[in-house]
Amino acid sequence: MTVATCNEFVALTNPHLPRLFRIGMRLTHQPSESQDLVQEALSKAWANWHRFEQSGSVGAWLSRILVNTFISRHRHQRVVDTTAVRPDILTHLYDPNRLDEAAAPEGSWHSNHFSDEVLEALAELPPQYREVVELVDVRGLAYKEAADEIGCPLGTVMSRLHRARKLLREQLSDYATNYGLGMAA
Repeated sequence: MTVATCNEFVALTNPHLPRLFRIGMRLTHQPSESQDLVQEALSKAWANWHRFEQSGSVGAWLSRILVNTFISRHRHQRVVDTTAVRPDILTHLYDPNRLDEAAAPEGSWHSNHFSDEVLEALAELPPQYREVVELVDVRGLAYKEAADEIGCPLGTVMSRLHRARKLLREQLSDYATNYGLGMAA
């Protein structure tokens, strides 16, 4: 991006920083956490500045990014906390002999890394849904890359992935609850 774009971003976002910090404080209750949250939200806003519609409200857009960032962090922290309390989950979900590979997410994932319950749920998916899950969730392809590989529109990939994840969620809900990963009431 150009210097002019950078200057525009700074000029349009700076007036909203105090408000973003206040929102962050309401969410985190810690000044340092609020500052980190605002910084992460601004980083995401900068990365997606080309998507911002000039006719929209910068403050509302930044606030939404901040709240979504907080929600993502909270969800991630719940998983981290759960696995810290229940270290047996990792050995149950993944082959203990391959946990070193699991620690390196850039490595490729193959079906032998998943528990039998997860493999069974994947096998029960209709073929077109399973293919999309394997491309996006297992191999880590972007939606567009998966669409190109399958040879179908992007919307079809998104739709199939949504339906596949919904089916997997239904099939694995009891399994996840048994290991402390169920939805909070």
